[in-house]
Amino acid sequence: MRNFVINPDAVDEYEASAPFQRFMKVLIDDETFPGTPFTIALSRYPSGAGCPFHSHRDSSEVYFVLEGELVATVGGREYRVKRGELIYIPPPAEHRAENRGKETCRFMAINSPVGEDVTETKVRQAWKKVS
Repeated sequence: MRNFVINPDAVDEYEASAPFQRFMKVLIDDETFPGTPFTIALSRYPSGAGCPFHSHRDSSEVYFVLEGELVATVGGREYRVKRGELIYIPPPAEHRAENRGKETCRFMAINSPVGEDVTETKVRQAWKKVS
């Protein structure tokens, strides 16, 4: 029987290349649980890290901040998302996330449904494995 409990410490971490150097652990996706209609990833942004502007044609996205603070820009408007808060990003809104604070920001990124343009579906192929 498959183990449905996921320990993030046991999941491989991947690093995006500069200038958008950030880290991600894909916890749930179609590769870990075939047929799953969503992705959940644990993202780690050191101080100053961010992702480029992008959009998801058919997928909604949620960022839930676990540590630190995230600045999310959605549709041209900036939102400060603090520990314990989340932000909903509807499709196809152009958006980005960045850590402007001095402490590392950790957050969960959840996408549903999974489309070809969801970052988590490409991390294992495009990013460098660091653990």
